[in-house]
Amino acid sequence: MLKGRVILLTEDQEINQEIFLGILQGSGIQVDIAFNGEEAIKKSREKEYSLIMMDIEMPIMDGYEATKVIRTENSTVPIIALTSKSSREDISKTKAIGMNEHLSKPIEAKILYQTFSKYIN
Repeated sequence: MLKGRVILLTEDQEINQEIFLGILQGSGIQVDIAFNGEEAIKKSREKEYSLIMMDIEMPIMDGYEATKVIRTENSTVPIIALTSKSSREDISKTKAIGMNEHLSKPIEAKILYQTFSKYIN
């Protein structure tokens, strides 16, 4: 079901990118990477993604601002917050901004795949 799907990982930390790619190794999912919110917006305009993973705290443009812009142009692509912040306020803010889910770092493979299965048809 996930093989051949293309997702966008928006994450500024290379170690987190490597962990994410390691979890998805062998899944058949293609992953494009954006290092900040501005890159995520640009890439989302250039290609249709099955899902966008969005870090919250990044240089240049954070995940909240990037999501606001992407949502004005694409209301259907699932956007999943991937962040170390997991208070109720943080979760409420990600939902209010238009993100579909809020996943906390460090991410567990099982939860990641469950989330993908929920949003990628």
